[in-house]
Amino acid sequence: MNDDKIGKVSDFFAEVENNLGEIEKTGSAQAKGTLSTELKKTRHRLNKLEMLIDITKNLNSTLNINELLAGIIDSVIRLADTDRGFLMLAGQDGSLQFRIARDRREQFLDQDDFEVSRSIVSDVFEKGKPLFISNATEDAQFKDQQSVIDLRLHTAVCVPLKLENRIIGVIYTDSSRLSKELSEDDMSIVTAFAAQAAIAIENARLHGELMLSRENLTRENQQLKQELSGQYEFSGIIGKSKSMHDIFGVIERVAPLDTTILIHGETGTGKELIARAIHHHSLRRDGAIVPINCGAMPPDLLESELFGHKKGAFTGAVSDKAGLFETANGGTIFLDEIGDMPMPLQVKLLRTLQEGEIRRVGDNTTRKVDVRVIAATNRDLGEDIKNGRFRQDLFYRLNVVPITIPPLRERKDDILPLTEHFLKKYSKKMNKGEIRIVPETMKILMSFDWPGNVRELENTIERSLALCGDSNILSKEFFPQFGSEAGFLDELGARGTLKEKLAVVEKQIIMEVLAETGWKITRAAEILGVTRQHIHNKIKANGISRDLTQ
Repeated sequence: MNDDKIGKVSDFFAEVENNLGEIEKTGSAQAKGTLSTELKKTRHRLNKLEMLIDITKNLNSTLNINELLAGIIDSVIRLADTDRGFLMLAGQDGSLQFRIARDRREQFLDQDDFEVSRSIVSDVFEKGKPLFISNATEDAQFKDQQSVIDLRLHTAVCVPLKLENRIIGVIYTDSSRLSKELSEDDMSIVTAFAAQAAIAIENARLHGELMLSRENLTRENQQLKQELSGQYEFSGIIGKSKSMHDIFGVIERVAPLDTTILIHGETGTGKELIARAIHHHSLRRDGAIVPINCGAMPPDLLESELFGHKKGAFTGAVSDKAGLFETANGGTIFLDEIGDMPMPLQVKLLRTLQEGEIRRVGDNTTRKVDVRVIAATNRDLGEDIKNGRFRQDLFYRLNVVPITIPPLRERKDDILPLTEHFLKKYSKKMNKGEIRIVPETMKILMSFDWPGNVRELENTIERSLALCGDSNILSKEFFPQFGSEAGFLDELGARGTLKEKLAVVEKQIIMEVLAETGWKITRAAEILGVTRQHIHNKIKANGISRDLTQ
């Protein structure tokens, strides 16, 4: 019965009560008494219905199962005007399980407080029919039971919680007040309430299962992401390809040892990341890892940086200074671009590797150091040995465990996860939302050779995010270097002599090497096997500028 119907019935009985005086003037005493009794019964039923509607609204206001069960017990105690009650639900095995007990003061009770006959609950649960006892002390079935006698029970109600053709539980409530009598209206109201309570319990159960499923799905997604991260990432190194997984396996095997390692790879392949991963997984992880680029400083300064110097050893040596080998004591030193180390310094490095000691510049005292050495190069040291630019004995001492990082063009599978990684990294750094790359552009990224390898890809993604402004989609227009590549292909395909076409290719190669070396003319000349002057001439003749190689 909805609120409108309740209101109409209430208005009707208000009108009847107002007219009761006129009935008393003309009717007999018996008629007046009967009418008054029936009116009171109807008013009582109306109050119960109003109470049922309010209670049902409250039940539907929560999906928390514990709050719901407490509300159900409190409500049935109000509806039946009893003293206490408890609720049991069917478990997965079909047996009843005690869930909650409360009294009319809405206080929780212990299960042991209910010494009622289990036969009442079991009978209602098995038969699915409610049981109403108005006076248990006179009921033939229950008056002789010890629990009824001890508790002086007067009223007892036990109703099944029905859901379609299933019994999902029972509600029990009782009272020891002798003045309480259960009417048929009370019974029907409580039965109707039990039907609503069963639906509310099922809704709460389904909601709980849904929330649990969501939590499980979230957890599974997190686990999947972690697993994928474990597949694609190793100590900060992104790699999905088989070649990178093989490198990860080597790192895990050799990291706990103090073996010297030589990492070979083109510029931008991530040699220092590999070195740091080895250190992180080694027994020296609590010590420092100290990197130095051997090709980035003059020979005299490099020796001082590596081994330290004594005060007065050279102009500007105003005090004693410890070198990087001493700084890295107990840890790892990473010698990047070891192929650029001058020959005289190679001799000193070899002694340090063999003896585990160093001598500062200008000092006659040797100092013991405990340092693991990891070296890296982008040069072909075998060729350098043949040309007399690198010591063979030092090469053998460094190359105990060789690790070769393939260029990005040989591990295309890594381009997608690397791109996604750099997108997240720089989107967060630039306070941008979620950014995605259109499939057409992603195909270009996948097919590009990346002469600068991972470093070039990272710079490209960072630049495209800087250029895209408020756009959350990266299209080809935000990758200007691909436009120049397309222009190069168009220019190459245009009509012309073989000499003209070769000139286009030569220009493109020079531009790529200049970009790779950061416009270091000497280094570019070495890579291309020409003189510095030849590179300068080609730059001038072809109008090559830094802007074209960025």
